[in-house]
Amino acid sequence: MEIIKDIIILIMCHLIGDYVLQSSFIADTKGSNWYHLFVHSVLYIIPFCFLYGIIWQSIVVCVLHFIIDALKARYSKITYLQDQVAHYILILLYLI
Repeated sequence: MEIIKDIIILIMCHLIGDYVLQSSFIADTKGSNWYHLFVHSVLYIIPFCFLYGIIWQSIVVCVLHFIIDALKARYSKITYLQDQVAHYILILLYLI
């Protein structure tokens, strides 16, 4: 039962970081501006850091979130669905 609680918390962190903390300006420009993509990636991990602290998983998730979003927003190499699946797989690092 504890694992289900942890997964729900991680999903909420993802939703807050990827949607609530991302302004429409950042969403519109992160595909053409590296700095805005970096800012989005840092903002994305804030809920995770708030709950778990700044741990190695936070840094890895931030870097990989940057790469995944660059593949979607800047290079159009992955779809929205692939982007989200990759993010959910990625946040499972917090369960390690």
